[in-house]
Amino acid sequence: MSRVLWLVRHGERRDEVEPGWTEQADRPHDPPLTETGRRQAARVGERLRGCDVETIYTSPFLRAAETAHIVAEHLDRTVFVDHGLSEHLNAAWFDVAPSVLTPRALAERFDTVDPLHTSTRRPHYPESAEEAAERTVRAVRRLAKDDPSPTLFVGHGLTVGSVVAGFTGRTDVETPVCGLTKLTEYPWGWEADLLADTSHLGELDVAVDEADEGGETDECGETDEADGADTEQ
Repeated sequence: MSRVLWLVRHGERRDEVEPGWTEQADRPHDPPLTETGRRQAARVGERLRGCDVETIYTSPFLRAAETAHIVAEHLDRTVFVDHGLSEHLNAAWFDVAPSVLTPRALAERFDTVDPLHTSTRRPHYPESAEEAAERTVRAVRRLAKDDPSPTLFVGHGLTVGSVVAGFTGRTDVETPVCGLTKLTEYPWGWEADLLADTSHLGELDVAVDEADEGGETDECGETDEADGADTEQ
């Protein structure tokens, strides 16, 4: 049975539609989802029903954890928080290391979160784009090795872009909010069966969708092609 990894960026974040929110927030670098973002996350959960996702890992940032929680409610799954999936701790974005909730605090907010998971890696502020990408790919490889069941990773644009590049070599990756990417391990290597797909969002789609170049796919990204010989690596 082929290994399958699902990747999703968090839903719409509050500070992007309420610029004044950061001035009053206790953790200005850790916004929650908007109502639209919550609805986007619910669409992801609905889309993934029947796709055999067994495990969900999330970044500790609130927008990602909230997205993962909503998806997990639809799939009746547990969420594990891993700091290896954190946002890029870019000094150009953050004047200090961003403060995020602990897994225990997230578990108090979201009953799908297991607070006992030990993170594979912890980022150090500040970090370069290359360091952030390497840290993320290493975390996903470790988690995928420890648990070969179909797994969903909820994170950031960095999460999707770096993992697709690290596993398939592809760098032409858009990262719309709540866009779904599916990576499958074939005998010849990893391929993207879905790439930043937002067809499940409908009127909630806030970004241009970049569809993958494969054949027609079903809800779980199963392609009608006989093999992957004609799919761009």
